[in-house]
Amino acid sequence: MLRRPNGRLQACDPCRKRKLACDHTQPVCNRCRKRRQNAECVYDISGPQPSPASSTRPSASWRRTTQPSQNGLVVTPDTEVPNSAGSGYLGPTSYCTVYDEIFRGSQSATSQTDNVYEYPALERSNDIMSPRVREMCLRVLRNLPGPTTGGLIRHTHCVSDGWIFPIAARVVRSLYDTYGQYLGNDRSIEKLEEMARKFCMNTTRPLSDNESDPDRWTSQFSGENMRWEIVGLLSIFWEYVPGSETALLKGRRSPEYDTAFRMKRENVYLCNELCKEFSPGNSLMLYLSQRCAIIHSLVVGDANLLVWRAHAETVSLLTFLGFHALEEKDRRQASMASEVKKILFHHLLSMSMGVVSFTGRPPLLSSRCASTPLPLDISDEVMFSDHDTFIKAVERLDDKGWNTDGMVYISTRIRARAMLAQIKEELFYLALKNDQSVSVEALLQLRARELRTVSEFPASLQFNPADLENPDIPISVYSTRLIVQQEHLQNIFFVERLLLRHGHADSGDLLKVSYDLVILTLPWDYLNIDRLGPFRNDAEWIVMAYGVPAGGILCLELLKPTLHNRPHSDPKITRSNIIQKLSLLVAFLDWISPSGPNGELCNDAKSIIQRVLDQSLNAVPSLDEPPAFLDWDFSTQLDFNFDLLDTFDWNRPDFPLSQQSNQ
Repeated sequence: MLRRPNGRLQACDPCRKRKLACDHTQPVCNRCRKRRQNAECVYDISGPQPSPASSTRPSASWRRTTQPSQNGLVVTPDTEVPNSAGSGYLGPTSYCTVYDEIFRGSQSATSQTDNVYEYPALERSNDIMSPRVREMCLRVLRNLPGPTTGGLIRHTHCVSDGWIFPIAARVVRSLYDTYGQYLGNDRSIEKLEEMARKFCMNTTRPLSDNESDPDRWTSQFSGENMRWEIVGLLSIFWEYVPGSETALLKGRRSPEYDTAFRMKRENVYLCNELCKEFSPGNSLMLYLSQRCAIIHSLVVGDANLLVWRAHAETVSLLTFLGFHALEEKDRRQASMASEVKKILFHHLLSMSMGVVSFTGRPPLLSSRCASTPLPLDISDEVMFSDHDTFIKAVERLDDKGWNTDGMVYISTRIRARAMLAQIKEELFYLALKNDQSVSVEALLQLRARELRTVSEFPASLQFNPADLENPDIPISVYSTRLIVQQEHLQNIFFVERLLLRHGHADSGDLLKVSYDLVILTLPWDYLNIDRLGPFRNDAEWIVMAYGVPAGGILCLELLKPTLHNRPHSDPKITRSNIIQKLSLLVAFLDWISPSGPNGELCNDAKSIIQRVLDQSLNAVPSLDEPPAFLDWDFSTQLDFNFDLLDTFDWNRPDFPLSQQSNQ
């Protein structure tokens, strides 16, 4: 295949002139085939190329050129118009679509994926590093482990890292094979500056996200082509301080771990900043931005402005790249490149809905404005394998896209959570809308859709509480089943709460789902750290996202009892069992360090639940008259941030008794 002077594959003339991402298929690319321009699809390396200087600024000048056509003359725009190279994805309502239709004689709007542009390399002077950039580069490179330990990377068990780990394993050795002499014990400033300058120049070069061959794709950012995106990526998997991960696997954060985590966080953050400085945007930068938001949340908590801002930047980059607008009519069109985009989009969608459920803020990303299909349920090994192996695996999938091998892959988890996130998004729009026109019928339909969706999940995702004690079930499989079940119950929790708010009769379903959610939260605590130790960093978020809101409903049952009038249909739900589960939840919250992420929120929630338990256990209940503490307004007695805890004001203890009664 022909290549341009910057090393990238040459686009065909029609795609190049229209500044579209060509897939380089020969003899005719898919875009030209779709547009019936087979005769015009020519790969010409000597054709006119837009210079970086001219393509980085928009031009208002148009010119008429004549081209032979069956119908006579065709008017076409100048190659500089109508958009600049840095415009990113431009959707069907953008200004350029109108001109594209006019000059191409199109009968319909350009498809969404046609408006994703390939960017020319940025022109830089030899003095590419400003003093600020130089300092950031040197700080990162000084933190890198040496060749002896740097070649070993550790899996983090974070779902967002699953697909990227094979990439890290591929390129880590090439870093030290190429730049090992720079990273020894004697790291002179001159050597580090030379290395940094190379990385900066490499990062300015476009990285094709449409390359479907794994080897050609990784060659763009390995060895001599090493970039800051990859340094940030590898920083996630390096163990900066030997043995620092050992204590974490046992549920403790040691001083060694804290030191290593600070170095990791600094490198990831600085590499992300350097990418903003030089990179035109790509899938690796998007992943790094997403991981930055997660790492920030491990330090300051999920509700902090720093996390919200990092999440917003990630969503902005995703839509700028157009990963939300991937169109795929046939799964046989799938490739490694398209699967990476699908995984990034749907994981970020699930993450966005998780942020909304925690904070109650409007979502920054919506599936309503997206066309990207769910990722196929294939393994990472298959995704980065040769084309024949990839296609064979795709052909073995069932008609819904699930694998038929009974396996649980990273893509399996992302698919399931994305399907639940789309339903959660619909619930949030109902919960956050200003008017009160929500119908009970609409909520009941969403509940039925939720139950139907989960019932169609493959058997490999079905949760069994006994799996925790089964050593034959890998912890990655158990954790996936557990988190998917929690996401499902959380959706039901939101539905039941909305139903009560809009006048639907309470048949005890809210109390049931709340009880089950608390039970499913408890396995993540210190009692099961021998099995779930790798997920220790997720404990604070899990207990606040799932356990505490559900625990609030159990507290309401103790404060405004209904079970003394009529027992629950589920015999497990008794006053005694509720007190026991809340006591375990208090122990879980007490285990969370106040200095940890969401630590203050956990401490506040613990205080509330303890106060309710004290009142419940110390008071003498009567079957003939309401308890003396029925009208206790603990929101005024304790300095507690309810707005942050109960996202949509759904857990406040001020609802009319009629809405909490089974009668």
